[in-house]
Amino acid sequence: MGRSGRSRKRKDAMNRVKRERNAKKELARLKKTLGLVDADGNDIKMELDGIAEVKTAAQLKKEKQEKEEKKILDELNEEEDKGESVEVVNESTQKVHVYNTKTFRDQFGTLPAWKKTKKTQRKINKRIHSQKLKFNQAWCTQYIPL
Repeated sequence: MGRSGRSRKRKDAMNRVKRERNAKKELARLKKTLGLVDADGNDIKMELDGIAEVKTAAQLKKEKQEKEEKKILDELNEEEDKGESVEVVNESTQKVHVYNTKTFRDQFGTLPAWKKTKKTQRKINKRIHSQKLKFNQAWCTQYIPL
């Protein structure tokens, strides 16, 4: 059987009173931990500006987005660096594969068997996604009167 609404309301009211009572103790403990209050309970420092930096959700979101964009740009810059070509002969098919040391791709654009992992697939998807974001068609970017 479930609880009645009456007992639930009573329990919520009691918890509200308990939270108010414990909030004072928690605040005092927090101030003591941060070093704002000495052992006697006297305030040492009233300014919180030097201790904690308050940021809004929009600021955090913007910083995260900038960080991801920077990471993608760094990866693109790494891929732009040209690697050396290394020729490898496949033993079973006797075909010559010319691998790039930077991208590990051969002349056909395929990765070696030992390199095909989820990590490389994620990198490829990020690169494709960033290229799509940068791509703007003329008919989309220009103002077209309706």
